[in-house]
Order: sequence, then C-alpha cells, then structure tokens
Amino acid sequence: MTQIAKQLKIGITGGRTYENRLKIKNFLHKLKEQTDNAIVIVSLGDSNGADKYVKKFALEFGYTYEECNPEYTNKNLYSILSEAHYGKPYTARSVHVRDKIFCMYIDKCIVFDNSNMADIKIINLVKLFTRRKKPLIVIS
Repeated sequence: MTQIAKQLKIGITGGRTYENRLKIKNFLHKLKEQTDNAIVIVSLGDSNGADKYVKKFALEFGYTYEECNPEYTNKNLYSILSEAHYGKPYTARSVHVRDKIFCMYIDKCIVFDNSNMADIKIINLVKLFTRRKKPLIVIS
C-alpha cells in the first residue's frame, strides 16, 4: 500500500508596506533548494506588500500556491475556502476570521516585517500564533 506524504503548508505573509522583493525571492529560492517539493505556500492574499511578492515568486518557482483571502473578497483560483465563504460585506471581524483560518490551516508561518513590530496585522498574527502554540518566524 502506498502512503501519500502530507504536504507541509508554510504560511508566508508580511506587512502591507513591505517592499523588499529580493529578500522574499531569495527566501523562497533557498527554501526550494533545501526542501523537497512537498511544500505548499499559503499567503493571506493581500494585493499590496509582502503577499504580492510571495504569490509572484511562489508561482515563479513552481510551488503549489494557495491564498487565505478574507470573506469580503471574491473567490479566486488560489482561494482555500468554498465559493460560499466569499463575496460578503466588509466587517472588521472579517480580517480576524481570515487570520484564524490561516493559523489553523498552515503548519508554520514566516512573516516579513519592515515596521519593527508596529504593523497591526503583524502584531495580531504574532499574538494568534503564540496563543495557539504554532511556529512563527518574523524576518525583518
């Protein structure tokens, strides 16, 4: 009987103002060199900052790529949840729900930060991952 290996889901995200695309590209390239192909890259699907570059380079390097975009957006090709989850009106709670789903869905998380831990998105993710005792690394 053949056993299928579980793919490691690595969440990679960062600040909405993070623009060091070379650091993200180099990180994903080194990860690809040092691991097998059983890795899925998951981002929060933001259109600005680190997530934009995570998507670009993950797809460029041939990773399986997924997004945990919030419920007030539309489902896209990379969305991890069903169609019924998306297209809802914006509420402040939407982002917290998205972050919890992201935390539960992935195995490890890498956060690119250029704000010295002043970005509320990063602060909330660090708190959430710490409470749930999930591995999180912040790269400045």
